[in-house]
Amino acid sequence: MRGAVILVMIGLMIGGAAISVPAADSGQAFLWTGHNWLQVSEDGKAGYIFGIGNMADFEAAASKGKSAISPAVVNDLKSRTVLQIVQAVDAFYKQNPGKLDTPVIEVVLRGTRFNPAETPRGRRLKK
Repeated sequence: MRGAVILVMIGLMIGGAAISVPAADSGQAFLWTGHNWLQVSEDGKAGYIFGIGNMADFEAAASKGKSAISPAVVNDLKSRTVLQIVQAVDAFYKQNPGKLDTPVIEVVLRGTRFNPAETPRGRRLKK
């Protein structure tokens, strides 16, 4: 049941944010990449970051401390403003034009203690 609620919330977050982004041709769910990010207004970018924060908050609360990722993400995201995160994502894509296929969520997580590019599989993060 909890998994279904999480999937619904993710769908709502992506669906709501996608209003300001051209739809994917395949009609399937997709991860936002730098290609999408660069087409979105500042308000759309802020909404996407708020959505990530809300989803992480919800998942951390629903997992009752059993998740290693969300509490770390929540704590690190709370240490920065939405504007700072948006600016960091903008800077990443500006400095790495060859990495526009990198998902936005991965770029956001690179700024946290949970860095998908550096965290080995199976390692639990401290809360």
